[in-house]
Amino acid sequence: MELRAELTSRDGVKSPLRVSCQPQGNLRGLLNGLVRLREQVSALLDPLVQQESSGAAAAIGDQSRAGGEGERDEEDIDEEDEDEEENHINAKARPDGPPLKRTKTHS
Repeated sequence: MELRAELTSRDGVKSPLRVSCQPQGNLRGLLNGLVRLREQVSALLDPLVQQESSGAAAAIGDQSRAGGEGERDEEDIDEEDEDEEENHINAKARPDGPPLKRTKTHS
């Protein structure tokens, strides 16, 4: 038995992946093949993830140096805390008891 996969990059470049599972018809062989296939996919994706994460970190650094939205003063933080407190519903009968009703979470 053989597992096949194909990874297509953002540029449209296709990377075929192929793993043979031995012995045929055995579930353990299939699971071992899946593990090897996963390792191959991780090996292909790890450099891309590293590249993207270092690019994102550089963009955040540029934004904070430029004085963008990355900087917030204490007033902004205090206002957000007050807003969260106003939206939080505490519906317990006693401090150690279960809630009377389900509380809504705002997403």
